Amino acid sequence: MTSIKVRLYTYRATKKGTFPLVFQILHQREKRVIYSSYHIHEECFDKAHSRVVSRRREKVFNASEINDYIHNMVGQLETTINMLEDERENYSVADITELFRSHQNNSLVLIYMRKLIAQLKEEKRMSTLDSYQSTYNRLIRYIGKKEDLYFCDITPRWLNRFISSLQKSGLKDNTINFYCRILRAVYNRAYNEGVTGTSYDSPFKKVSFGTTKTVKRAIDSEAIKKIIHAKIENNKRLEIARDFFLFSLYCRGMSFVDMAGLKHTNIIDGVIYYNRRKTKQPMRVKILPQLQELIEKYRRDEEYVLPILSKGDKSLYNKYRSELRKTNKDLDKLSSFLGLEIHLTSYVARHSWATQARKDGIPVSVISESLGHTSEKITYIYLAALDPAVVDSANENMSFMYF
Repeated sequence: MTSIKVRLYTYRATKKGTFPLVFQILHQREKRVIYSSYHIHEECFDKAHSRVVSRRREKVFNASEINDYIHNMVGQLETTINMLEDERENYSVADITELFRSHQNNSLVLIYMRKLIAQLKEEKRMSTLDSYQSTYNRLIRYIGKKEDLYFCDITPRWLNRFISSLQKSGLKDNTINFYCRILRAVYNRAYNEGVTGTSYDSPFKKVSFGTTKTVKRAIDSEAIKKIIHAKIENNKRLEIARDFFLFSLYCRGMSFVDMAGLKHTNIIDGVIYYNRRKTKQPMRVKILPQLQELIEKYRRDEEYVLPILSKGDKSLYNKYRSELRKTNKDLDKLSSFLGLEIHLTSYVARHSWATQARKDGIPVSVISESLGHTSEKITYIYLAALDPAVVDSANENMSFMYF
């Protein structure tokens, strides 16, 4: 018989008078102890029922969370013992702890995330890699460099405390939601891979983190005219940023990453053919006179159409990210120079094309295909930020208003 006991290790008291919470495994008259990260006052531990009780007025003390942890750990230890019993007739207590710890290493959130990040790097999925790396870094800042955050530790209470810490650090709601969505994706992937400590009853189902409605990112035709006719020839950086913005607009909202990677070989008989980097959707854009002017303006002895990347760049991805930051900074300056209400970014061109197309009566299905969206639902998100005045005007012009 193998027994698992939850107890306080009273041989190692801390200066605060607390004791380590441990799991004692007894098998064939041999004992092993597995330490938890919790230290408990003796009066707060119900030895008879192997659980923690709240008897002290300590804000940091959360009996319910610790009891959930105890329940999960005992369950994992029992699963480990059952696995050994199925595999072999004889095993030692050392075998139990060794197998348990090997499973626990995979159950450590930071170690698991590092494996995912390494995999994304190998697959050269750089954008997703950035998202996972930034979330990993944020977790490090929250829990410190210790690696004893297990998947079973991620409970609704833990998530709410994590969200609260992000709020206190001054992050905006959408940034907080971004980190939570990435962490949820990591948790779901771990569950699908059968990682110990994850559960079908995901803690993320019990925590609300939607998205705050993003401010309107589209500009109207008058603002576009201002950009086209802006007198900025004496400021080369603003001129280039303006041209990149218009290039995107003339290409039906081509994203900056696709503009950066666009080569002259993508142009055949007056048409641009390319695959969207994000969705792999094949795209076709007829070159209109305004777009042709920009292509000729930046023609050089280089395979790329625009002066964003060069063949000799050591890291094309890092160069693209650097140029994107520079362009967005210059577009912000341009919007201030022109007195625009909306601050320009490379993404505003994409939203503006979609919004103007909708105003001009182009069906959503056509706009969706033109933008390379995989679903019309995504297109509707783009169009959701239409100026309320435009919506009011459309309602006033409905035929039934004149019945």
